[in-house]
Amino acid sequence: MYKWKWKNLRKIDNDNFELEPEITKKLQCFSRINFAHIAFDWNEEYFVAIDTAGYLYYIDLTNNYPSYKKLGNIGKATFVGCNPTNKYEILVGLTTGDIKILRVNIDISQFCLLIAHKIPPLQISFYKKYCLTFSCKEVIIWCLHSCSKSQQLKINTKNCIIKKASFSNLGHIAVLYYNDNFQIWNHNQFENNIKIDAKIFNIRNINDFVFTQNGRAMIIVNIQNKIVILNTYNWNLMKTLSLPDNFIGIKHLSLVPSPLDGGANNIIACISSTYNLYFFDLNKSCFINILQPLKPIKKIIISPTGRYITYIEKEGHLKFIITEKLFLDKCESLQKIEPCRPVAHEISDHLQCVRQNIKRELRLERLILILKEFGEYPEKYRVLIWSTILNLPSNKSAYNALANKAANINFTLNILKNHPLANRSKKILLMTTVNCLIQWCPLLIQCSFLPNLVFPFLMIFQKNLLCGFELILSILLNYCQKWFEYHPLPPLNVLGIIENILLQADPSLLNVFCERKITSTEYAWPLLKTAMSEVLSGPEWLILWDHLISFKKPSLLLMSVIAYSICSREIIISSLQTQEDIKKYFIKQGHIGAQELLKVAQKLDNSIPLRIHPSYYLRNEIITLPFKGPYPPFMINDFPKFLTDEISIFELEKLKQKEIMREHNHITKKIAEENRLKHEAKTFIDEIHQIRLSEAQKCFKEYAFNEDWELKATEEDTYKAKHKCICDQFHDIPHLDLETSSNEDMVDLKNDKTKYYQQLQQDVDNLEYEVQSFLDSLRSQKSKVILNT
Repeated sequence: MYKWKWKNLRKIDNDNFELEPEITKKLQCFSRINFAHIAFDWNEEYFVAIDTAGYLYYIDLTNNYPSYKKLGNIGKATFVGCNPTNKYEILVGLTTGDIKILRVNIDISQFCLLIAHKIPPLQISFYKKYCLTFSCKEVIIWCLHSCSKSQQLKINTKNCIIKKASFSNLGHIAVLYYNDNFQIWNHNQFENNIKIDAKIFNIRNINDFVFTQNGRAMIIVNIQNKIVILNTYNWNLMKTLSLPDNFIGIKHLSLVPSPLDGGANNIIACISSTYNLYFFDLNKSCFINILQPLKPIKKIIISPTGRYITYIEKEGHLKFIITEKLFLDKCESLQKIEPCRPVAHEISDHLQCVRQNIKRELRLERLILILKEFGEYPEKYRVLIWSTILNLPSNKSAYNALANKAANINFTLNILKNHPLANRSKKILLMTTVNCLIQWCPLLIQCSFLPNLVFPFLMIFQKNLLCGFELILSILLNYCQKWFEYHPLPPLNVLGIIENILLQADPSLLNVFCERKITSTEYAWPLLKTAMSEVLSGPEWLILWDHLISFKKPSLLLMSVIAYSICSREIIISSLQTQEDIKKYFIKQGHIGAQELLKVAQKLDNSIPLRIHPSYYLRNEIITLPFKGPYPPFMINDFPKFLTDEISIFELEKLKQKEIMREHNHITKKIAEENRLKHEAKTFIDEIHQIRLSEAQKCFKEYAFNEDWELKATEEDTYKAKHKCICDQFHDIPHLDLETSSNEDMVDLKNDKTKYYQQLQQDVDNLEYEVQSFLDSLRSQKSKVILNT
């Protein structure tokens, strides 16, 4: 038997007490232990609590000063409840699926078990001598007197699982499914049941429900800030309340009994999705002020008469308060809750509900476990997971304001000239995004590496341009810190941090870089400015950023850059001998896997001293984008001062436009000069061609008259006679005496001259034809002579 030792609860102030879990030395567990479950005795003489290590605490309320004792370990629990028919008997649900019944006034090592659940039960509720427990697939009713199973309800869990099941004090049994359907029974009438679809009451995504103490009403709350009250007699709608828009959905609901309410329970306690506690008066439709602010809580239990309130803070501590010391003397309306008529839900309501459900299901703690188990996120859900982790707001108004301005001015002609894309749709997508980024921060117009940094992320979100743009903003704000202090030069400060870490982690590798005159601008900056997309394959790059985004540590990107060099040290030392080879290695895809890279990066992150660790210089908190209003300005203080002045920014845009025009004029002049040179070259070539053609014709004529004059005499005489006849024709031209002619004679002479010119032209043509014919005949005769010879 565990040796009991009584201790007083630590008093915080008047009637407020606190209890922290005790760590047993035998447990040898250094992880944090928190309280997990609480239950009040029905006579309000004590309450019990169980911590995450499975230890049971008994807190006595009968004395003026509450005291407690630690009873021992009962195992990992899923719930705890006190038996209303036996004041010292408690029931504890175990993760094994069994339910343990033990007595707190004797040795807790003596107990009995209720065995029937195949899946660990989640909650317990009581009615007379019966209790009801449920898991996600089973609802079982037990008899507390005989400690046996009384009834197992027939439920349909093929298509949907159970969210909650509970007894009412009138014997109603209500089972809520995840599809917002209720199944209702009356005790001892299990053959009949009623099915209720909550959608008929214009309520969806139900989070919790509870019966009033008199059992005459059931209060239902959902994620859309609605409270619906049903009459348990005929299950009709009694009342609907809409909470204010700034209130974040109710996660858990509890009743606050009052001596004068007759079991109607007009006051309810609600835990919001942000773990804040609120009290509402259902009759007066108002919030109730409390005397003291409460820290965020995750579970609250109110005693059966409402005298005490016990809750577990989000940090895991247990707090105990007397209810009448918590409320003000009167109810002050903070904000009136107006009854609302049932109306159809709008699309925005459904979208908001879906987003809240996604955030609740895709908690970072669960995602980290998936990442550790499988090494990466499913490709189908990667966009959704990244958006949820970074809390991307889909701020359409802010994005449209930038996109409308960017549509009128095209900045990307110069910045994209070194980033050509064959796919026209991708090119337009990249141009649109870069233009919006420049509108968001005009100084980025000189950021030549921006397209290379943006493009890989843009391809993941290419079906949702808004989320892709917001992802890039989040990357720039959080993972590109201190990159622009030397803009437009590389970030020498960040590269200095990398060199210091490499000196600490692998000094011999840094010495190799120094000997070969390789600086961090060649081995680190190419990886940073492309987010390591050039050195990793597509799937490996996605795995790397799954981890970087999930861990929310901007310094881990710098560690990954250093880890790439360390993982490549053998290749660098043995295979890359020249400076040019090393430079090319850090801009081409390698064969290093993301898991190997992350293993080294995390080891560096944990072992590097704080004085040179990036977190000493960089902001560790992740900046989230606003859901309303404009996007936050880029880290304007990180730019050089001469660029951040308003005049400088304005002049920068003007100079950029002038530079574009100057470059355009230069290209135009260059094209005109090239055309002029081509024309002159063509003219010169034509002149040379004409001269050569004339020389060729002259030579040919000389050759034609001189080539075959040494043939036979008969042939020569024939040729001479022929030639003489032709030449005589040129001597038949009459002599013109131009000096003695009169005017009329000049006219006649002019006409005769024209005729003679025409006759001469005709004779020349005939002569050329006859010469050509004669040469052809000579060639044919020569060929015959050669054949005869």
